[in-house]
Amino acid sequence: FFGVVNGLVAIPRDGLTFATGMVALALGFAFGWIYFDLVGRRLPRRDGPPLARWMLGHLPMTLAITLTGAAGISLIEHAHDASTPAGTAWALSGSVAIALLALVAIKSTLEDAARLPTVYGPVGIASIVGAAAALAVGWLRPAPWVLAALLVAILAALWLFTVGRFLTAEGAVGSGSD
Repeated sequence: FFGVVNGLVAIPRDGLTFATGMVALALGFAFGWIYFDLVGRRLPRRDGPPLARWMLGHLPMTLAITLTGAAGISLIEHAHDASTPAGTAWALSGSVAIALLALVAIKSTLEDAARLPTVYGPVGIASIVGAAAALAVGWLRPAPWVLAALLVAILAALWLFTVGRFLTAEGAVGSGSD
């Protein structure tokens, strides 16, 4: 979030620059949507390896969020470019891929993962597909606002899929861990 705000403060603002910044900010919020609906307020299993994987899985997640903020500055600086700079495109798409793969690792440690395999199994597969799609978007290097919008769309689609799985899963709604 701070990277986007710093980017908007540091350069002259116009409609496209502001719109690029807002879409980049939405990317940060999209991480929250996915994380807190899939992992937040859910307990890891208490035995050694899952608990260790739960703790260690948050390191790449934190890296991804930090990388997104840092790359957001460059995204805004290049808002008028026809193509996102390679480093920025890979940083943003890579951060989404890292976050989604970290979520796959974290979710596998949760007590709810064993209780709700019809939610967590398909969401894990969808997360891996989303990570690959994010990398494909980075490889394409579209205009900065398009890059950010496509990454937000990937995360939004995954969020909608996740919510849909929870809503249709037997025993998911109204449980003590939701």
